[in-house]
This record gives sequence, structure tokens and C-alpha cells, in this order.
Amino acid sequence: MARQCRENEYMAIIARRLNCNEQYSINLGFINVKPDLSCNGIAYEVECEDKVHYGVGQAIAYQYGGLKAGLIVITTDEDNNKLSQLMNFLRWARNKLGIETYIFRCIQYDCDLLKIE
Repeated sequence: MARQCRENEYMAIIARRLNCNEQYSINLGFINVKPDLSCNGIAYEVECEDKVHYGVGQAIAYQYGGLKAGLIVITTDEDNNKLSQLMNFLRWARNKLGIETYIFRCIQYDCDLLKIE
């Protein structure tokens, strides 16, 4: 059985692996938004796979604010078919929307960071 995903459990690990700095708010004129991580000039949203669609919306808001945007999706599922479908979706988001995408796959605390090309 897959562990339930809780993004706050993985945030520090992801931040270390991508050499991230402190986050800061972005003023969009009508609202302030705050990325989960800021890494090498990219504002990243981190979401569990069941909320990936929320992350795409957040990344678009970061782009609207003039930043290069990224999305890191955490998965704890061992199903390779499901992983393949998630990768296809993130590849589409990268190609169509210009969002830098990663999958952070953790199976029983063995975690890999996969950049989607």
C-alpha cells in the first residue's frame, strides 16, 4: 500500500537536492502568491500527485508575475503505468506552458528526483 502523500514531509529534502533559497511573495497586482520553493531562479510549486492540477495553476500565476515557473509533483505510488501517465501530463505542461517539471518519487523513503524532459 502506498504511503499517503504529505508535501510538508518532503519539502526539506527537495530543497536540499535542488539547492533552493528562501521563498518570497510575488505581487500580481490583485493578490500576492508565494512559491513553495525558489531554486536557481525558478519559482516552484510542490504538490502531491492528487493535486497536480492545483500546482499547474500556481505555476501559471508565477509566470504571470514575471518569473520562470516550475512544478514538482510528489508521488508515493509504485504503479509504473500511473507514473508514465503523470510523466506524460507533466511533459505536456512543460512543452505547452513552459513550466519546468519534476517528479519526486518516494517509495518507502527511497526517493528519486526525476526531471521531465
